[in-house]
Amino acid sequence: MSIRQFQQELSQGFRSPVYLFHSSEDFLLYEALSFIREQRDKGDVFNFDIYDCKSPDDMVPMEQIVDTLNTMPFLSERRTVVLKNIQKLAKKEAKKLEAYLAVPSPASLLILLHEGASPKLFDAAVLKGVKMIALTVQEKEIPLWIGAHAKKKGISLTAEAVEYLITVAGTDLGMLFAEIEKLSCWNAAGSIGVEDLKGTVYAGAEYSAFDLTDALARGDAREVFRIAQGLLVNQEPQMVLGALNYQISRQISRQVSGEPAPQQKAPQNSPEKNSAGAYEVFRLLHEADAAVKSSHKFVLEDLLVKLLRRKGKSRTV
Repeated sequence: MSIRQFQQELSQGFRSPVYLFHSSEDFLLYEALSFIREQRDKGDVFNFDIYDCKSPDDMVPMEQIVDTLNTMPFLSERRTVVLKNIQKLAKKEAKKLEAYLAVPSPASLLILLHEGASPKLFDAAVLKGVKMIALTVQEKEIPLWIGAHAKKKGISLTAEAVEYLITVAGTDLGMLFAEIEKLSCWNAAGSIGVEDLKGTVYAGAEYSAFDLTDALARGDAREVFRIAQGLLVNQEPQMVLGALNYQISRQISRQVSGEPAPQQKAPQNSPEKNSAGAYEVFRLLHEADAAVKSSHKFVLEDLLVKLLRRKGKSRTV
C-alpha cells in the first residue's frame, strides 16, 4: 500500500526537496494535502503557499512560484510550496518549472499533486531528482483502509460491518470516509456491527451490491434488473460496478478457500466454480470497468446480461 510510503515520508518531515504524489483517487490527494497542511502549515503565512493549476484565481505566474521557492524562509528552517492539479499545467509553464526541478533549493519543500495516472508532463531526466509516490489503495486493501480510518476516529467495526459498509456504500474512498465520519458522531461503546449500520449507512439506498450478487447467484433476471435500477437511482454506474466487482471477488475467494460468507442464510451458488469460469467473470468485470470510464451508457446492464447468460450455461452443464 503506497499510502504507507506517504505516511513514512510524512513522519520523517519530507526530507527530499521535491515530491510528486499522483493518484486516480482524488480523495487520496485531498487526504494527503490535509496531512501536509496539518504538519507544515501551522498558521505560517510567510512560509506556506498553495497554488492550484486548475483554478486561475488560485494560480500565479510560474516565474513567481519559482522565485518563492528560491527565497530563503522567514524565521523557519524550510519554506513549503504545494502545487495542485499539475495535470492542468501548460507545457510552456511545465518547462519553466523543469529548470527548478533540475536544481531545487535545499531550503524549500515543493510538493506536486497530480490527479490521474503517472504524469508524463516533465522530462524523465529532470524527474530523477523528484521523489514520486503513487497514492493507491488496492481493492483487497479497502477493508484494512476502513479499519485504520475507523480506528483513528475511535471506532471499532466488526469484519462483517466493514464488508457491509463496502457492499452498501461502494468502493469510493471519499464516500466510505464520509460514512466513517458519520459513525464517529455516535460515541458508540464496543464494536459496531451490521445491525448497527443498517438504516444509517447510505440511508438513501434501498438495495445493495450484496442483493445484486445474490440475485445473480440465483439466476433471477427480473430481480437482477429491478435491483440494478434501484441502485442506479442513487449511485453512479462506476460506483455500482466497483461494489459489484468487490462482492463477486469476495464470493469467488470464499469458495476457493472454503470460508463461509458472513450473514449467509442458506448455501449460495458462487458465480463460478472453476478457475476458467472465474477468469471469464473477471475478464467481463475488467472490460466493464474500462468501458464505464469512457461511456456510462448501458455498460452495467450489458455486464449483467452477460453474467446471467453465463449463469444459465453453468446450469445446463
